[in-house]
Amino acid sequence: MAHEIIKLYVSLLSEFFVFSDMAVTTPPGEGGSAPFLPEDSNSLTTAHYLMKVLTEIQDNVNEINSMEISGEMSSSLKGLLESAKWGFEDMLTHAWVRGKFNCTTVSFPSPSDPHC
Repeated sequence: MAHEIIKLYVSLLSEFFVFSDMAVTTPPGEGGSAPFLPEDSNSLTTAHYLMKVLTEIQDNVNEINSMEISGEMSSSLKGLLESAKWGFEDMLTHAWVRGKFNCTTVSFPSPSDPHC
């Protein structure tokens, strides 16, 4: 029963955050971003919340690994954590690039666009 629950946990997180092996993924096209990120989010808020989610995933992985259910589950959870790190780094990079090219000025915020 515990194995099925952990597999479901890993698959649900992987499906929602679109985790996969970075060697086989193709980068999104122009203007592409993760479907769960708001269009008006900037890279600072994206980084903040991705770090919060990554911390939660790390805590859950550590808690489940401390139960010592099986070696197979431990490696599966470590793979999930590694995919999350790479996936979130990729999302943050895309958010930063999107924000950099959407703003008219980099050093000073534009009064007409409060998101820059």
